[in-house]
Amino acid sequence: MSNILLGVKKLVKSFDHGGKTLRILNSVDLDILHGESIAVLGASGAGKSTLLHLLGGLDTPSGGNIFFEGSDIAKYSSKELAAYRAEKIGFVFQFHHLLQAFTAVENVMIPCLIRKMDREKARSKAKKALDVVGLDHRLTHRPGQLSGGEQQRVAIARAIVMEPSILLADEPTGNLDSNTGQKINELLFDLNGKLGMTLFVVTHNTQMASLFSRQVTLADGVVTGDDRREN
Repeated sequence: MSNILLGVKKLVKSFDHGGKTLRILNSVDLDILHGESIAVLGASGAGKSTLLHLLGGLDTPSGGNIFFEGSDIAKYSSKELAAYRAEKIGFVFQFHHLLQAFTAVENVMIPCLIRKMDREKARSKAKKALDVVGLDHRLTHRPGQLSGGEQQRVAIARAIVMEPSILLADEPTGNLDSNTGQKINELLFDLNGKLGMTLFVVTHNTQMASLFSRQVTLADGVVTGDDRREN
């Protein structure tokens, strides 16, 4: 069986702007393996976030293919694509996007409830996810009662509650101080190592990126570097 989780082939993303075609990604090829940790580097506008959104099914490509375990997600129905996003992909962004009126456990339950999971089962899974990120003592706290790092941990718990195959993170520490950011980095690596969850992180932090098993560099919509560290 192939070890490729996501296979990107000749991927193109373009937009029409002012009568001209603006290419954000230009024929990108990339294979993402089960269980590896990938840091994606590049200047602003290089196409990093666009690539992440395409891999997660949040946007559709203008050309090329994205294969998840051999299946082309471009051919998914809207229902199949929604299931892919909900069950196979975990998303973490720079801003946590928590619902302020909900407690930590209620925020983490949301992906389960969207998939029509029994409420008690959803609560049980949410508690387990919060325990994994070290917040089992903050179940009933609302976002306003949590620190920035704790709020991002809740967001990570929400991202992993459905036990996705890959965690896609876009500048997950960009809104945190260096000490808190380091702790979030350690948590992400812990998830990658202990749970075997593939980690794909967009970052400007070269020091953080150096700790990943693989570094991919984008420039002007193309892959200009792909370095895999030998174990």
